Amino acid sequence: MAFVYSIVGVTFVICLILTPIVIKLCRKYNIVDIPKDSRRVHSKPMPRIGGVAIVTSMLIGFLIYYLLTKDIPSIALNEKFLGYIIGGLIIATMGLIDDLVNLRARYKFFFQLAAGLVVYYFGIRITGIKIPFIYPDMIDFAWWIDLPLTLLWIIGVTNAINLIDGLDGLAAGITAISATSLLIIFIATSASLEAIIISAVLVGAVLGFLPYNFNPAKTFMGDVSANFLGFTMAVVSILGFAKGYTMIAIIAPVLVLGIPIFDTVFAMVRRFLKGQPMLKPDGGHIHHRLIKRGFSQRQAVILLYTITTLLCMLAVLLVAEDFWKLILLILAFICFSIFGIVTTIHRKNKKTEEINKNFESGAEHKIVENITEESKNKV
Repeated sequence: MAFVYSIVGVTFVICLILTPIVIKLCRKYNIVDIPKDSRRVHSKPMPRIGGVAIVTSMLIGFLIYYLLTKDIPSIALNEKFLGYIIGGLIIATMGLIDDLVNLRARYKFFFQLAAGLVVYYFGIRITGIKIPFIYPDMIDFAWWIDLPLTLLWIIGVTNAINLIDGLDGLAAGITAISATSLLIIFIATSASLEAIIISAVLVGAVLGFLPYNFNPAKTFMGDVSANFLGFTMAVVSILGFAKGYTMIAIIAPVLVLGIPIFDTVFAMVRRFLKGQPMLKPDGGHIHHRLIKRGFSQRQAVILLYTITTLLCMLAVLLVAEDFWKLILLILAFICFSIFGIVTTIHRKNKKTEEINKNFESGAEHKIVENITEESKNKV
């Protein structure tokens, strides 16, 4: 555990140092995001590829670990890790190009598909499933099943994290919370070394970036980092549960990534029903809806952090098979959800009442003015 803490700490410090350097370079070369449509919630130009610091600090963290452990076979990283690095560089390159020149959706998909095929080739794949109490033995998947499943998960999660990157600190914070919970699960279940190391480096890098990205943000992470974070979360969840894909092992990462997955699925359904292109950006994401409901950026982000934390706690308890704590947490989550819904409805009703009251007062004032004017005319 001490070694894992060291990895988190070192990567945290590296990213904390690199981020302001990247911000200065963005300003120097005018690599900024200008608010030009209703989807953007910032009001001034903002450095747009601050997330380069996340990717760079993670790569440095991996390099340091490799140099320290390359001669120790028991803790040296294997070829699956190499597959992740190659795939991650493909994704980061795609994101950087998109940040600079705006890639079309189909080209981004080809990059993501290539990265998914790379990690599949290196053995990172969903190979089968166990169904407890029904069929305890592993049901192995043929390649024509595990290949599309693996690609669907990797491409889906990559885009899910990218889609929620719409408010200051949202994608970075949710990734930090989710990655921390996965790291706890992987350590507790003695998961693969690659999953633990990648998760630890990810947690450190994102926490080092968050002080510059939380509202009011000094920089955006950009697609270069949002896609890289999503890709990393997708890969690490496959690696971490590779020893046996039970139903619990499938449910846990879905819970951990509950907010991004829900938002992505909801976006696809919404666009399909409206007859819009599936990959066309819009302002209907969950964070946009919270802002429209009257939440400030900080309030919306903290609310989504809280929900993510509760879902992650559910995932940890689910893997730990602590039944009664799991039940209590589910009840707490239901109560929290009900409280949130009631508060939102009350806020909306109160706002409506104020609008009506102001309208009525304004109407009465206008009537008095008209009567006074008519009286003057008669005189």
